[in-house]
Amino acid sequence: MEIHTVVTADGVTLQVAWIAPRDADRPVVLATHGVGNSFTLSALWQALRLLAADGWGVAMLNNRGHDWVAMNPGDRRWIGAAHERIEDSVLDFQAAQRWLRERGHRRIVMGGHSLGGLKACYTQAHHPVDEIVALAMFSSPRLPDDKVWDWAAHQQLMARCADRVAQGRGDELMHVDMPTNTPAMKGLMSPATYINKYGPHAATTALRYADRIRVPTFLLAGDHEKPQLSFSIDMEAALVNAPSVRRVVIEDCDHVYTNRLEQVAGATDDWLRELSP
Repeated sequence: MEIHTVVTADGVTLQVAWIAPRDADRPVVLATHGVGNSFTLSALWQALRLLAADGWGVAMLNNRGHDWVAMNPGDRRWIGAAHERIEDSVLDFQAAQRWLRERGHRRIVMGGHSLGGLKACYTQAHHPVDEIVALAMFSSPRLPDDKVWDWAAHQQLMARCADRVAQGRGDELMHVDMPTNTPAMKGLMSPATYINKYGPHAATTALRYADRIRVPTFLLAGDHEKPQLSFSIDMEAALVNAPSVRRVVIEDCDHVYTNRLEQVAGATDDWLRELSP
Protein backbone atom coordinates (compact mmCIF):
# COMPACT_ATOMS: atom_id res chain seq x y z
CA MET A 1 0.00 0.00 0.00
CA GLU A 2 1.13 3.54 -0.80
CA ILE A 3 -0.20 6.85 0.51
CA HIS A 4 -0.26 9.75 -1.96
CA THR A 5 -1.37 13.37 -1.71
CA VAL A 6 -3.76 15.09 -4.11
CA VAL A 7 -4.87 18.72 -4.17
CA THR A 8 -8.35 19.69 -5.32
CA ALA A 9 -9.14 22.52 -7.72
CA ASP A 10 -10.15 24.68 -4.75
CA GLY A 11 -6.93 23.95 -2.86
CA VAL A 12 -7.92 21.22 -0.39
CA THR A 13 -5.15 18.72 0.36
CA LEU A 14 -6.36 15.12 0.53
CA GLN A 15 -4.83 11.66 0.65
CA VAL A 16 -5.23 8.52 -1.44
CA ALA A 17 -4.36 5.02 -0.24
CA TRP A 18 -3.27 3.12 -3.33
CA ILE A 19 -2.79 -0.52 -4.21
CA ALA A 20 -1.86 -0.98 -7.86
CA PRO A 21 -3.60 -3.64 -9.99
CA ARG A 22 -1.78 -6.72 -11.19
CA ASP A 23 -3.31 -6.23 -14.63
CA ALA A 24 -3.19 -2.64 -15.86
CA ASP A 25 -6.07 -3.32 -18.28
CA ARG A 26 -8.52 -4.02 -15.48
CA PRO A 27 -10.74 -1.26 -14.09
CA VAL A 28 -9.52 0.25 -10.83
CA VAL A 29 -11.80 1.05 -7.91
CA LEU A 30 -11.84 4.63 -6.65
CA ALA A 31 -13.81 4.75 -3.39
CA THR A 32 -14.29 6.92 -0.34
CA HIS A 33 -15.46 6.68 3.25
CA GLY A 34 -18.61 7.79 5.05
CA VAL A 35 -19.44 10.70 7.32
CA GLY A 36 -16.86 11.62 9.97
CA ASN A 37 -14.70 8.63 9.09
CA SER A 38 -11.41 8.50 7.19
CA PHE A 39 -9.96 6.49 4.35
CA THR A 40 -7.92 3.78 6.10
CA LEU A 41 -10.31 3.48 9.05
CA SER A 42 -13.34 2.78 6.87
CA ALA A 43 -14.91 -0.66 6.84
CA LEU A 44 -14.99 -0.38 3.06
CA TRP A 45 -11.21 0.01 2.95
CA GLN A 46 -10.83 -3.25 4.84
CA ALA A 47 -13.07 -5.00 2.31
CA LEU A 48 -11.30 -3.39 -0.64
CA ARG A 49 -7.92 -4.57 0.65
CA LEU A 50 -9.23 -8.11 0.29
CA LEU A 51 -10.34 -7.20 -3.22
CA ALA A 52 -6.85 -5.87 -3.96
CA ALA A 53 -5.38 -9.18 -2.83
CA ASP A 54 -7.22 -10.71 -5.81
CA GLY A 55 -5.44 -8.31 -8.15
CA TRP A 56 -7.79 -5.36 -8.42
CA GLY A 57 -6.39 -1.85 -8.22
CA VAL A 58 -7.84 0.17 -5.34
CA ALA A 59 -7.60 3.89 -4.61
CA MET A 60 -9.23 4.91 -1.32
CA LEU A 61 -9.82 8.65 -1.11
CA ASN A 62 -9.74 10.60 2.13
CA ASN A 63 -12.44 13.11 1.19
CA ARG A 64 -12.81 16.56 2.73
CA GLY A 65 -15.49 15.21 5.07
CA HIS A 66 -12.91 13.09 6.91
CA ASP A 67 -13.14 13.20 10.71
CA TRP A 68 -15.61 15.58 12.32
CA VAL A 69 -13.38 18.63 12.27
CA ALA A 70 -10.08 19.05 10.41
CA MET A 71 -7.97 21.91 9.12
CA ASN A 72 -6.79 22.20 5.54
CA PRO A 73 -2.99 22.54 5.67
CA GLY A 74 -2.81 24.95 2.75
CA ASP A 75 -5.03 27.86 3.77
CA ARG A 76 -5.99 26.59 7.24
CA ARG A 77 -9.71 26.63 6.47
CA TRP A 78 -11.91 24.30 8.47
CA ILE A 79 -13.02 21.10 6.74
CA GLY A 80 -14.35 17.77 7.99
CA ALA A 81 -17.86 16.35 8.34
CA ALA A 82 -18.92 19.33 10.45
CA HIS A 83 -18.13 21.88 7.74
CA GLU A 84 -18.34 20.14 4.35
CA ARG A 85 -20.78 20.79 1.50
CA ILE A 86 -21.82 17.73 -0.48
CA GLU A 87 -21.44 19.48 -3.82
CA ASP A 88 -17.74 20.00 -3.10
CA SER A 89 -17.19 16.23 -3.07
CA VAL A 90 -17.13 16.51 -6.87
CA LEU A 91 -13.82 18.36 -6.55
CA ASP A 92 -12.45 15.61 -4.31
CA PHE A 93 -13.31 12.86 -6.77
CA GLN A 94 -12.02 14.90 -9.69
CA ALA A 95 -8.63 15.31 -7.99
CA ALA A 96 -8.38 11.56 -7.45
CA GLN A 97 -9.55 10.83 -11.00
CA ARG A 98 -6.86 13.17 -12.33
CA TRP A 99 -4.25 11.37 -10.22
CA LEU A 100 -5.32 8.02 -11.67
CA ARG A 101 -5.38 9.34 -15.24
CA GLU A 102 -1.82 10.61 -14.84
CA ARG A 103 -0.83 7.02 -14.06
CA GLY A 104 -2.53 5.65 -17.14
CA HIS A 105 -5.76 4.35 -15.60
CA ARG A 106 -8.65 5.12 -17.94
CA ARG A 107 -11.30 2.71 -16.62
CA ILE A 108 -12.42 3.68 -13.13
CA VAL A 109 -15.21 2.32 -10.94
CA MET A 110 -16.26 5.12 -8.58
CA GLY A 111 -17.94 4.38 -5.27
CA GLY A 112 -18.19 4.92 -1.56
CA HIS A 113 -19.47 3.68 1.77
CA SER A 114 -22.57 5.20 3.37
CA LEU A 115 -22.52 8.98 2.73
CA GLY A 116 -19.49 8.38 0.51
CA GLY A 117 -21.69 6.36 -1.84
CA LEU A 118 -24.10 9.28 -2.11
CA LYS A 119 -21.16 11.57 -2.89
CA ALA A 120 -20.05 9.22 -5.65
CA CYS A 121 -23.59 9.07 -7.01
CA TYR A 122 -23.92 12.86 -6.97
CA THR A 123 -20.59 13.24 -8.78
CA GLN A 124 -21.50 10.72 -11.46
CA ALA A 125 -24.98 12.16 -11.97
CA HIS A 126 -23.85 15.78 -12.31
CA HIS A 127 -20.26 15.56 -13.59
CA PRO A 128 -19.83 12.31 -15.55
CA VAL A 129 -16.57 11.65 -17.39
CA ASP A 130 -15.64 8.95 -19.87
CA GLU A 131 -13.16 7.30 -17.49
CA ILE A 132 -15.88 6.35 -15.01
CA VAL A 133 -17.23 3.05 -16.26
CA ALA A 134 -19.38 2.06 -13.26
CA LEU A 135 -20.77 3.23 -9.91
CA ALA A 136 -20.72 1.31 -6.61
CA MET A 137 -22.78 2.34 -3.58
CA PHE A 138 -22.00 0.43 -0.38
CA SER A 139 -24.59 0.77 2.42
CA SER A 140 -25.74 4.20 1.36
CA PRO A 141 -28.73 5.72 3.19
CA ARG A 142 -31.84 7.62 2.20
CA LEU A 143 -31.23 11.25 3.17
CA PRO A 144 -33.19 12.75 4.70
CA ASP A 145 -35.09 9.59 5.64
CA ASP A 146 -38.77 10.30 6.09
CA LYS A 147 -39.44 6.59 6.56
CA VAL A 148 -37.46 5.99 9.77
CA TRP A 149 -36.40 9.37 11.17
CA ASP A 150 -38.16 11.13 14.02
CA TRP A 151 -39.47 13.70 11.55
CA ALA A 152 -40.66 16.17 14.18
CA ALA A 153 -37.19 16.19 15.76
CA HIS A 154 -35.64 16.68 12.32
CA GLN A 155 -37.92 19.62 11.58
CA GLN A 156 -37.09 21.21 14.92
CA LEU A 157 -33.40 20.81 14.19
CA MET A 158 -33.86 22.28 10.71
CA ALA A 159 -35.62 25.32 12.23
CA ARG A 160 -32.81 25.75 14.74
CA CYS A 161 -30.25 25.61 11.94
CA ALA A 162 -32.20 28.06 9.78
CA ASP A 163 -32.36 30.54 12.67
CA ARG A 164 -28.59 30.38 13.12
CA VAL A 165 -27.98 30.83 9.42
CA ALA A 166 -30.28 33.86 9.43
CA GLN A 167 -28.23 35.30 12.30
CA GLY A 168 -25.02 34.91 10.30
CA ARG A 169 -23.93 31.97 12.44
CA GLY A 170 -24.26 29.26 9.82
CA ASP A 171 -20.63 28.15 10.08
CA GLU A 172 -20.49 27.96 13.88
CA LEU A 173 -20.31 24.48 15.33
CA MET A 174 -23.12 23.02 17.39
CA HIS A 175 -23.74 19.64 18.98
CA VAL A 176 -26.22 17.62 16.94
CA ASP A 177 -28.29 14.66 18.09
CA MET A 178 -29.40 13.06 14.85
CA PRO A 179 -33.14 12.31 14.68
CA THR A 180 -32.51 8.63 14.05
CA ASN A 181 -30.27 5.76 15.04
CA THR A 182 -27.38 6.15 12.62
CA PRO A 183 -23.64 5.38 12.89
CA ALA A 184 -23.24 9.15 13.38
CA MET A 185 -25.90 9.48 16.08
CA LYS A 186 -24.12 12.34 17.83
CA GLY A 187 -21.64 14.78 16.44
CA LEU A 188 -20.55 18.32 15.77
CA MET A 189 -21.96 20.10 12.76
CA SER A 190 -22.43 23.61 11.48
CA PRO A 191 -26.05 24.63 10.85
CA ALA A 192 -25.29 25.34 7.18
CA THR A 193 -23.84 21.84 6.75
CA TYR A 194 -26.85 20.18 8.40
CA ILE A 195 -29.17 22.00 5.98
CA ASN A 196 -26.89 21.10 3.06
CA LYS A 197 -26.89 17.39 3.92
CA TYR A 198 -30.40 16.88 5.24
CA GLY A 199 -32.57 19.77 4.07
CA PRO A 200 -35.46 19.57 1.59
CA HIS A 201 -33.16 20.33 -1.35
CA ALA A 202 -30.17 18.30 -0.14
CA ALA A 203 -27.69 17.04 -2.71
CA THR A 204 -27.69 13.76 -0.78
CA THR A 205 -31.21 12.88 -1.98
CA ALA A 206 -29.97 10.50 -4.64
CA LEU A 207 -33.40 9.19 -5.64
CA ARG A 208 -34.10 12.61 -7.12
CA TYR A 209 -31.33 12.32 -9.71
CA ALA A 210 -30.94 8.56 -10.06
CA ASP A 211 -32.26 8.76 -13.61
CA ARG A 212 -29.09 10.69 -14.58
CA ILE A 213 -26.89 7.65 -13.87
CA ARG A 214 -25.95 5.99 -17.16
CA VAL A 215 -23.29 3.49 -16.09
CA PRO A 216 -23.56 0.00 -14.59
CA THR A 217 -24.35 0.32 -10.90
CA PHE A 218 -23.69 -1.89 -7.86
CA LEU A 219 -25.81 -1.55 -4.71
CA LEU A 220 -24.79 -3.43 -1.56
CA ALA A 221 -26.38 -3.48 1.88
CA GLY A 222 -26.39 -5.77 4.89
CA ASP A 223 -29.62 -7.34 6.09
CA HIS A 224 -29.08 -5.82 9.56
CA GLU A 225 -28.98 -2.25 8.26
CA LYS A 226 -32.66 -1.84 7.48
CA PRO A 227 -32.67 1.83 6.35
CA GLN A 228 -29.81 1.24 3.92
CA LEU A 229 -31.41 -1.96 2.66
CA SER A 230 -34.70 -0.14 2.08
CA PHE A 231 -32.91 2.62 0.20
CA SER A 232 -31.06 0.15 -2.02
CA ILE A 233 -34.37 -1.41 -3.06
CA ASP A 234 -35.82 1.98 -4.00
CA MET A 235 -32.60 3.05 -5.68
CA GLU A 236 -32.58 -0.06 -7.85
CA ALA A 237 -36.01 0.88 -9.18
CA ALA A 238 -34.99 4.53 -9.69
CA LEU A 239 -31.91 3.73 -11.82
CA VAL A 240 -34.00 3.60 -14.96
CA ASN A 241 -31.20 4.67 -17.32
CA ALA A 242 -28.36 2.59 -15.91
CA PRO A 243 -27.49 -0.15 -18.42
CA SER A 244 -27.40 -2.68 -15.58
CA VAL A 245 -27.98 -2.73 -11.83
CA ARG A 246 -26.70 -5.40 -9.45
CA ARG A 247 -28.21 -5.27 -5.96
CA VAL A 248 -26.68 -7.50 -3.31
CA VAL A 249 -27.80 -8.21 0.26
CA ILE A 250 -25.14 -9.58 2.60
CA GLU A 251 -26.63 -11.90 5.21
CA ASP A 252 -26.05 -11.32 8.94
CA CYS A 253 -24.28 -8.07 8.09
CA ASP A 254 -24.25 -4.66 9.80
CA HIS A 255 -23.20 -1.22 8.59
CA VAL A 256 -19.49 -1.75 9.26
CA TYR A 257 -19.41 -5.31 7.88
CA THR A 258 -18.49 -6.98 11.19
CA ASN A 259 -17.19 -10.47 10.35
CA ARG A 260 -18.49 -10.02 6.80
CA LEU A 261 -15.59 -8.33 5.01
CA GLU A 262 -14.88 -11.40 2.88
CA GLN A 263 -18.50 -11.59 1.76
CA VAL A 264 -18.52 -7.90 0.81
CA ALA A 265 -15.26 -8.29 -1.09
CA GLY A 266 -16.48 -11.46 -2.79
CA ALA A 267 -19.73 -9.90 -3.99
CA THR A 268 -17.83 -6.90 -5.31
CA ASP A 269 -15.31 -9.13 -7.07
CA ASP A 270 -18.10 -11.05 -8.80
CA TRP A 271 -19.63 -7.83 -10.09
CA LEU A 272 -16.31 -6.36 -11.22
CA ARG A 273 -15.50 -9.46 -13.25
CA GLU A 274 -18.66 -8.86 -15.26
CA LEU A 275 -17.33 -5.41 -16.15
CA SER A 276 -13.92 -6.62 -17.26
CA PRO A 277 -13.27 -7.37 -20.94
